Amino acid sequence: MNEKRINEIKARKAEIRALLDDTEKTVNLEEINAELDNLNQEQNQLEERAKIARSLETGEDTPDKVEQAPGTDVEDEGGEVMNKEEKKSTMSKEVRSFLNYMMSGGRETRGVTLENGQAVVPEELDNEIITEMREVSDVMNFIDIKNVKGNLRVGTLSAIGANKDKDGDAITENGGTTAEITFGSNRISAKIELGVGLSAESIEAFKDIVVSELALALALEIENQVMNGTGSDNEAEGLFTKDYGTQKVTVAEAANLKHQNLAELKGKIRRAYGKRASYVINTETFHNLIEGMVGEDGHPIYNDASETLLKKPVIISDVAPKGKILFGYGKRYWYNFNMAPQIASSEHEKFSQGLIVHRALAFGDGHVMDTKAFAVLEITDLLTP
Repeated sequence: MNEKRINEIKARKAEIRALLDDTEKTVNLEEINAELDNLNQEQNQLEERAKIARSLETGEDTPDKVEQAPGTDVEDEGGEVMNKEEKKSTMSKEVRSFLNYMMSGGRETRGVTLENGQAVVPEELDNEIITEMREVSDVMNFIDIKNVKGNLRVGTLSAIGANKDKDGDAITENGGTTAEITFGSNRISAKIELGVGLSAESIEAFKDIVVSELALALALEIENQVMNGTGSDNEAEGLFTKDYGTQKVTVAEAANLKHQNLAELKGKIRRAYGKRASYVINTETFHNLIEGMVGEDGHPIYNDASETLLKKPVIISDVAPKGKILFGYGKRYWYNFNMAPQIASSEHEKFSQGLIVHRALAFGDGHVMDTKAFAVLEITDLLTP
């Protein structure tokens, strides 16, 4: 009876797969996902019951499931099969389970498809994605990353000053909240297509390929927005596009850029911020103009050993504008993920091509929280198109 029902389930799955492969037919993916959930659960229960029944016939106990690296069934020198759990790994059981789910193309536990949402991602994997993003982008470490779900509305702060008054007098406002910022929900996405043969690779290899590459794609796009975003058209507000008023130094020609200009820039922001501030410079601008610059004493102003410029850290970015140099305290720029970066996969989108599609999504927005924390140096001739 069990075997008959299992065959019926497999036949129904084949029908669903054929239905999904027919692009001319309209299907309700939500209903199909729900049906596949039920079919998979029923099949797993029937197979487990059959397995227990067979063990009772032979008199052998059913061993616990031994998780092995896919495609690996080699015994070690002691003659025992190596348990995957015994191998050194920093990933939790939940993360490995989810990666197994993705490697199977969603066959183990049905997740929603690309059309109507994300698969459920363990919190540990969320953190791994953000960690990967920080690894590949210094800008991601420079700014303050938040993870507040839903709408985030905060007040911006100007320089707060104390008052000199008499005891009993009314306390008047001197700086403080001047406006309110609402963080939006801009979508950043990336997609990668991999052959189904990747399922034979190890979990770690799969993680390195998919999670790292998708995290890199997200990090680079977010970095570009943090540097150059317009604050509109689904972009965050950019550090270099913000107007800082008088907190600016202008140099007409790149040939006239001196270390005094960079020192002057340091004095344009509040000293409390300046103690923890960094320079942000385009990669080409740094190597062409800054790296070999010397001070009045003839010594380089950039210390290669400590990676500091005029004793301040340097953030080098490929996407920072060539004609501008920023100096500021990055933690006064907030980037909020109102949905943590997610990775999901689908075997349906390109089933006929033998590909599993994996995609990453992030929803977030970024804003300068205090303009007093930043100043910019502009090199006019480099700004000319």
